[in-house]
Amino acid sequence: MAAPSYLVSHLVSHPSSQGRGGGGTSSPEALAVCERPWKLEAAGGDSRVVVVCNNDVQRESLEGSSEMARALFPALDPAQERVCACTGRLRVPPFVDLVFTAKPDEGRVTVQASAEDDLDPELGPPFIACIGSVTASFAPMPFGACPEGKASFVYPVRLELEP
Repeated sequence: MAAPSYLVSHLVSHPSSQGRGGGGTSSPEALAVCERPWKLEAAGGDSRVVVVCNNDVQRESLEGSSEMARALFPALDPAQERVCACTGRLRVPPFVDLVFTAKPDEGRVTVQASAEDDLDPELGPPFIACIGSVTASFAPMPFGACPEGKASFVYPVRLELEP
C-alpha cells in the first residue's frame, strides 16, 4: 500500500557548522542526516498538517511562526538524537516514516516511527523498534481554531536515509 499523499513530506536538513556524529554501518547520507539540524519543510509544496478538533479533521499549512509549528518543533532535536543513535548501531533502511503528533493544550509532542508496507522488510522493523517513541514537552497553549482549544496536530514525514 502506498503512503497517503500527505505522508510524502520530507524531513529536510540544512548545513550546520556543528555536526552530530552517527557511526556504525550507516550510509554516508544517513550520517549526513545526523550531522545537520532538522527543520520541517515540504518537498515541492507547502507543508500540510492534519488538524483534529473534536470530530473535525482538516489539513492546514504549517508556517514557521504558527501555533502548529511551535507545538511540533520541540520534538525535532530529541527525534534526531534517537534516529542518529539507531543509525550508529544498525544498518539503515532507505527511508523511515516518522509521525509527529502534538497536543498543544497538554504541552506534549510525540514522534513515532511508522511501519508502511513499502518499508524494507529486513532493515525496517529493527530500525523502527530502535527508534520507538520520543516525547518532548513545551508550555501548554490552546489552539484558537478549535472549540475549547483542544486539538491534535499530526505531521507525518518521510526521512530519506539512503540515495
